[in-house]
Amino acid sequence: MAQGPLRVALLGCGFASEFHLKAWRLVPGAEVVALCDPDPAKREARAREFGIGRTFASVLELIRGIQVDAYDVATPHMTHRTVTEQLVTTGKPVLCQKPLAGMLEDARAIVDLYTRSNVRFMVNENWRWRVWYQEIKRRVGAGEIGEPFYARLGTRGPAVVPTPEYPDTFGLPRFPRFTTMPQLLIIEFLVHHIDTMRFLFGEVDSLYAQTRRPARNVAGESVATLILNQGPVLGLLDSSWASSGYPAGTANDTFVVEGTQGSMFLSPEGRLALHRADGRVERIPVDTTDNYVRMYWGAINHFAECVRTGAPFQTDGADNLKTLEIAFRAYDSARENTVIRWRNR
Repeated sequence: MAQGPLRVALLGCGFASEFHLKAWRLVPGAEVVALCDPDPAKREARAREFGIGRTFASVLELIRGIQVDAYDVATPHMTHRTVTEQLVTTGKPVLCQKPLAGMLEDARAIVDLYTRSNVRFMVNENWRWRVWYQEIKRRVGAGEIGEPFYARLGTRGPAVVPTPEYPDTFGLPRFPRFTTMPQLLIIEFLVHHIDTMRFLFGEVDSLYAQTRRPARNVAGESVATLILNQGPVLGLLDSSWASSGYPAGTANDTFVVEGTQGSMFLSPEGRLALHRADGRVERIPVDTTDNYVRMYWGAINHFAECVRTGAPFQTDGADNLKTLEIAFRAYDSARENTVIRWRNR
């Protein structure tokens, strides 16, 4: 594309839009010039908050009403197929919030459409852009713990159960749709962790999953454990949205990766340490200021840079289908109590 300011339209003015808009403000030479949401109160509130002059009620009105260089889709996942099918007609690059779709067939249809139309498409899988995972990737890749053989990534908390601080729960007022979703924790949250594990250790050869539904105010699973075989690395994802005794609010991860020459540990507070096999311990300084916004910025800045330069997206549609397939096959594994295997990966 021609050099100059990157003009962007954001679709969806719900909870995540705050972080999208804050992240776009940090991207050099980019500006969100339009918002689109069917709810007038939401779109006008975001427009006032971020000083955006143009707002639209529908995708069609947006397409007809303003010329932009790229679209950022932050609508609920059940709308993604309809929204992206309209946006592809513009020929402009699209960034779409995860999960790409609530059904694998819809996700495949979206990716196939953009591939056939030769329109650039990226999924906003931003967890891998958290500063500590970027540092872990660099250190492990440099061989600082030898050959990795085990990794565990977990987040636990009371997101969908009442607490004294949040008697109506932290998560459900922000995401009312969670109440009725038959598939919940894996598709809405663990897709982040699956993508991060793929980013760190490569493709998944097989998986085994178990889920539980202790939270009675949501239809879907609120607890899930996945065992991933990633070549030499045995990966464990362990997460809960129904666990009391943990801090409420936006939870951070615990993470450990063990290698033949040492291990790396991440605490929920963002403290990162490398313990070498010879007994030396390195406390790795990590700037966790505004880390939630900064992970959005990491993905969004990558999108903007690739749009400008033509470089490939890390999480393009084809790549994200691999993450989604693992997520959906995890439900099969849990239901059938069986190991799922892939061939030719």
